[in-house]
Order: sequence, then C-alpha cells, then structure tokens
Amino acid sequence: MSPAVSGYTQRRANRERVIAALRRQGAMTRAALANVGLSRSTIQNVIEELAEVGMVIEIGPYTASGLGRPPVLVGLRGSLGVTVGVEIANWTIRVAVCDLAQKLLLHTSAPGDDRADPVTTLTKASALIDEALARTGFRRDQVLGAGIALPGPIQRRTGLVGRACTLKPFVGVNCAKLAREVLRLPVLVDNDANLAAVAEVTWGVAKGCRDLAYVYSATGIGVGFVVNGNLYAGANGTAGEIGHTTIDENGLVCDCGGRGCLNTLANPDAIIRNLKQSHGAGLTIADVIALAHAGDAGCRRVLADAGRHIGVAAANMYNLLDPELIVIGGSLAPAGEILIDPLCESMARRAIHAGQALPPVIAGYLGEEAVVTGAAAAVLADADAFPLRPA
Repeated sequence: MSPAVSGYTQRRANRERVIAALRRQGAMTRAALANVGLSRSTIQNVIEELAEVGMVIEIGPYTASGLGRPPVLVGLRGSLGVTVGVEIANWTIRVAVCDLAQKLLLHTSAPGDDRADPVTTLTKASALIDEALARTGFRRDQVLGAGIALPGPIQRRTGLVGRACTLKPFVGVNCAKLAREVLRLPVLVDNDANLAAVAEVTWGVAKGCRDLAYVYSATGIGVGFVVNGNLYAGANGTAGEIGHTTIDENGLVCDCGGRGCLNTLANPDAIIRNLKQSHGAGLTIADVIALAHAGDAGCRRVLADAGRHIGVAAANMYNLLDPELIVIGGSLAPAGEILIDPLCESMARRAIHAGQALPPVIAGYLGEEAVVTGAAAAVLADADAFPLRPA
C-alpha cells in the first residue's frame, strides 16, 4: 500500500471513530473526544475536516466545565439523517424519530392488537413511521435504521423471539428478518427492558452510567443491564428475565410453567388481582398508584408488598452483578417511594454488602417513552451496523 493510500485510509478511520463517538454520546468537547484514542491535534484536524463538509457543527459552550473560558461542544449536524424507534407493546404501538444530533424530534402511538399476526402489526408500524417522518420532514432514504422493541427475549443465535414474550403471535418468529421486509429499512430487534436501559443511559437519569440495572415493569418484569458501558443480553439473549425469578416455590403457576415467579407476585396484573375483593374490578395500575399517593391504605400495602418481592430478586441480582445504579422504570415507576422504600429495605436484608455499599435505587426519568426512544438510540449508537448514507 502506498503512503498516500495508507494516509487516506488512516484519516478515514479517524473520521469514523469521531463520528461514532458523537453518535453514541452526543455533543462533546474536543478534549472529551480525545478519549476515543486519538491525539488532540488529530481530533482538531478531524473536526476541521468534518466541519468543512458540513457534518459537524459547533453547538455552544460547555457550561458545566467550571472556572475559566468554557470549551466548545461539537456535534453532528442533525439534518444528516434520522433513526426510528418502534415499540410493539401489549395493545400499543409506539414510534419515535431521533436525528443524528441525538435530538428527539417526535414520538407518537396507535392502538395495537395482541392477537394480530406479526405482518399485520409491522404493517401498522410502517404506516406510523411514514406518518412520523412526514411530520418531521424527513424521507425514508434518510433513515439510517429502525430499532424494534418487543416484550420478550430475542435469541441471539437464531434471531427468534423467545417463548417468554408476552405477544404470543411473535413467539418463534425471526422479527428482524420479517421487519426488514415489511418496513423496507435496516433494523435491529431487542427486548424492551434492554432498550429502555439504553434510553436512560443516553438521555435519562443514568446518563453516563457504565454499570446499570434498569428494572422495567409492563405486562411482566424484566431488567436491562448495562455492564462496563455496554448493553449485556447474555449468550442467548435471555439475561434480565428477573420476572421469572422464583420467589415462592409453592406460589401460583406462572405462564412460563414455574411456580411463584416474581411476575405472579409483583407485576401490574398481580397487584390489581390483590385489590379485586376490596376495591372491585376495573382498576388499572395507574389507578392503584394514584389512589396510593392519595393515601389509600390497601393500594399502598399491595405496592409495598410488590416492592418487597422485587427487592428479593434485586438482592440476588446485586450479589451477582454489583451495578452502580438501579433504575425503576415502566408502569410501576410512578409509585416512587411507596414501592422503592420497601424494595430497598428488602434488598438490604439480603445483599452481601448491606448499608452504604448498596447502589441508589431511583425512578426512571423517561416514563412510557423510554422503550421507544431507546430503540432509536440503539440504532444511533451502532455506527458499524447502521452507517451514514452518502448524500
């Protein structure tokens, strides 16, 4: 290889490293960009080259830098393209659009049908994507890719949706392959809790956290793990199925076939079931939480019981992985301290390093948007699988 070709190849590699860092972390100072393994002079040259072709712009001063003249943040130009997040949840389909500057442009939703076949559901999601793109002014050919979130594990070796998925028509389906055909876009598919964890690390209360356990409650309870800065799904994609942790060996039979799983004691359906005799039928988990905050003793009790059960499972999780932060997300997060205080007490009694060594347990910031925005963020972060397209 000639020196000229070698030099061009190296410059291109340097540009790709800087672009990947800006996609993954958003606007950064030049000093922070040096952490990608390049010298400050090389970073400066790369930024100048990218600015000259309109890929990078100066965002403004980094006001959190302390005393002295603040350094300038640089970031990707948002108009270079967008990523799309799609959440296929129980009875709901959500779509979010995010530009390359990590700006969330829009999120929208439509009712879904848990009984519908996957093609029908994905076709509806595709129409929702078209609507969202039209509202943001972007075209399909400007979409780098779509992240799709499902309420269940995705088998890493085969790409098939695992049997623990609460959307039964998707079980055993290669959703990534099918979605590429229906959406006509490059796609990734992952578990909802995993992608919600990505969202909280990108935009939420866990921004910058490198070791996170995100406990997500929907129809079931799952955990998204970030380990050493990377999403961890396990060898076969089933890491984090905390809802199927056995809490009571003589308890109710779970839909997985086990007895006394956490889902049978602490998921929203279990909480509502415990209130049926005292409060009647028709309650939603949002109703239960609102009544609890208003002082309803029964609702406060069942939420506290759920927190204690989750705390048992969280202690086992902590003993194994030692996360620096535990975030509670999904439908139980609005319960706040009513759920979290008994959870922490339960975990402290069982964790091997009780007391001050336990990680903080806090409610997530992003609410019901966490999963769908995390799906968009996961595509944004993966510069290798979803490269920028030529203009």
